[in-house]
Amino acid sequence: MRPDPTSPAQWTAALLIGAAAILLLYNTLPVALAYPRAGTAALVLFALFAVPFAVMRRRLAGHLALPAAALALGLVWGATVAVMTSLFGSRALHGLLATAHGPAWAERWAPVLAAPLVEEVVKAAGVVLVVAIFWGRLHGVLDGIVLGAFCGAGFQIVEGYAFAMSSTVVNRAGDAVAPVVAVFLVRGVLAGLWSHAIFTAIAGAGIAYAATRRTTRAAWVAAGSVAGVIVLHAVWNSPLLRDGLGLGSLGVLGGIMLKGLPAVLIVWWLVRWARRTEAPVAVGPRA
Repeated sequence: MRPDPTSPAQWTAALLIGAAAILLLYNTLPVALAYPRAGTAALVLFALFAVPFAVMRRRLAGHLALPAAALALGLVWGATVAVMTSLFGSRALHGLLATAHGPAWAERWAPVLAAPLVEEVVKAAGVVLVVAIFWGRLHGVLDGIVLGAFCGAGFQIVEGYAFAMSSTVVNRAGDAVAPVVAVFLVRGVLAGLWSHAIFTAIAGAGIAYAATRRTTRAAWVAAGSVAGVIVLHAVWNSPLLRDGLGLGSLGVLGGIMLKGLPAVLIVWWLVRWARRTEAPVAVGPRA
């Protein structure tokens, strides 16, 4: 079954993505034009986030039914609608927290409370919308895992790019690549494995589970998966173990792994479980 180009879900996706893309270009294009070398380096480096998930799709191809167009739509949703909605939504919640508890408290805890809630809900909404558009093509949980990973990777690419360009401007070093590489080492190499793509892969698994089973219990599984990744994201953003318990660089690295590894292990277990329980997809057109 191919998506109906006149369906409400498809029109909704097109309008939201178009509006978000305009906002994204408005916010990023001036800096990209002012720092072309840094911008190109940032885009190339952070685009590498999509590579492992493209490899994942290829290795799981026999169990996947969603076409490449669905994954591309998830990637674009994460890079546009999810990024821009999270930007404004997190700022709004930060302001509410600052009003309620004071600016200092909000500065410390808004990344823990506001960012995970807004970001994970909006990314999960993108997964739901893509599933609705390609309703007849969803085969099982593995489809949801890969779709969620692509949606999260889109968010991760643009967020990393934005941090890299912000660092370039703040460092006042001109159109230099060094600040971009430094940000990539921190946000890409150290934090990239257990970040947005992994979180949304977990939410995608729950959403696909509900969509393919259509029971009350399955709906609760989907809701629980989104709530779970909000908690995992909050723990990741929290000050917990940030100083590595005073053990230096190795302590900091250990803290990063302790906070981030559970999400990776959950995805690993979900993939193994789904491969055991879901029948391979019959060979057919994948466009």
